[in-house]
Amino acid sequence: MKLLYLDTETTGLTDNSAIVQIAGAIEIDNEVVEWFNIRCKPHNGADISESALKTIGFTVEELNKEQEPEEALKELEKIFSKYVDRYDKNDKLVMICHNYPFDFRMLYNFYNRLNNRFMGSFIDFKLNVCTLNLVKSLQVMGILPVLENNRLETWCKHFNVSLENAHDALEDIRATREVYKNIAKVLEKAK
Repeated sequence: MKLLYLDTETTGLTDNSAIVQIAGAIEIDNEVVEWFNIRCKPHNGADISESALKTIGFTVEELNKEQEPEEALKELEKIFSKYVDRYDKNDKLVMICHNYPFDFRMLYNFYNRLNNRFMGSFIDFKLNVCTLNLVKSLQVMGILPVLENNRLETWCKHFNVSLENAHDALEDIRATREVYKNIAKVLEKAK
């Protein structure tokens, strides 16, 4: 199976917020074959929240020095194309994110904003993993403890996973992958 661990950093939470960082890892047969970290400037007219900028640690001026969104998408698709035959409906990446609905929606909006309707050429829309929802389900089943919250940072502490710079997409996705692997170990023991 081809897995895509993916995280985005954005200028806010609205549908018109801009992706400014896309980071991830592509794992094939339990081996990471590529890590990537792509940055871009916000699209014209993007919603930009001051609190979001504070969270990601960038100013608008710093973000505007990055590459254009069109170039970022080309870079992303070039990476995807190394591992997926975009014309084979059975050869797709399965996305794993800590908050899958958010990252999927932001990536989908990013593609659409750039008039590219081919995200599904690379990513399986039917099969995905949200570690946040996985944690919640396992808490309900009594397999994982209920912690003070279900933020990625909290689960990293629980599983003793290093997360030095939360809200940097590359750091977050490294941590998400480790949390996912730890959850898999817990499930294996629970069998």
